[in-house]
Amino acid sequence: MDRPSRCLALALVLAGTILAGPAAAQPQPLQATLVLKNPPPGAVYNPTSPTTPVTIVVQVQNVSPADVNTTQGFSQTEFWRRLFFTNPLGGIVTNTVEAKTHADSRAFFCHSRNHVLLRPTSIPVVPIEVLAGPPTPFFLEYTVNDARKFFDLSRSGRYTVNARIPFQTFTSDPTAIINDCDQLAGQTLVNVGAVTGRQSFTIVSNSLEFSIQSTLRFVGFFSPLANDSTCSNPSQVPCRTFSIGTTIPVKFQLFNANNAIVSNATAHLSVVKIGGGVATLKDDLFRFDRKNQQYVFNLATRDLTPGVWRLDVRIEDDGSVHSVHIGLK
Repeated sequence: MDRPSRCLALALVLAGTILAGPAAAQPQPLQATLVLKNPPPGAVYNPTSPTTPVTIVVQVQNVSPADVNTTQGFSQTEFWRRLFFTNPLGGIVTNTVEAKTHADSRAFFCHSRNHVLLRPTSIPVVPIEVLAGPPTPFFLEYTVNDARKFFDLSRSGRYTVNARIPFQTFTSDPTAIINDCDQLAGQTLVNVGAVTGRQSFTIVSNSLEFSIQSTLRFVGFFSPLANDSTCSNPSQVPCRTFSIGTTIPVKFQLFNANNAIVSNATAHLSVVKIGGGVATLKDDLFRFDRKNQQYVFNLATRDLTPGVWRLDVRIEDDGSVHSVHIGLK
């Protein structure tokens, strides 16, 4: 299938989702999984090094107990268009080309069935595609060779990404599956505007995290904190846990391109609880300790609650964000 046809098929899936309204509260028939392929150590990318692309693999599988009917062309979807990135400041990064592509697309229409003119309007249709169920379920792997070619990932700091894939399934209901359209004789079609016999979903994948390296070199957090890279699942089981009431010194250094310590950067701290909640700090500004040549913020924890907290350090000079998780008990 050529590129315009693939775009058309995807546009029709999206158009049908808009017509459908809220997604039905049914088990989702597909599962989407993202994998970061060949990431550098710590999943930290250098923006000046094109030899290490941000390569993301999208895997889509039928996890339902049966075949799934959907619109033809789904398996040729350009899944890079369905990636959503959260940048270091919390903004959502998408690709604006997608909206323009869909706006230029049009649907097929069935005007008569068994030589009977459809009234009052024609039916928007797409040829059917069957995604196989057990024992050999449908599985697709799509590789985005370098996300930076499609998305604005120029800001330094921590990113998260997931896939959100609009998807429709169709039962054998005669209003949803059509075999007698005169204009497309001999073809099995799905009615993307059907009210019954159709279910609409947004398949949401897992989330990946990675970082774009700052133009100012951040060498990690100093003791008593332990950097997230030293444990396997810091957002669930942080590397270090402290007692509530403890004052925790948050310390780090910055270096420039000449490997000299930077002493005049502006750095702010925010404290976010995993699962919900943000700490209110009277003053969020780091000070530079000239004796020890490092930035310091003494974080009081007496007003915080037990759980896992993420400390985000935002360097105002280059917009980078550096994070570490801690536990409180």
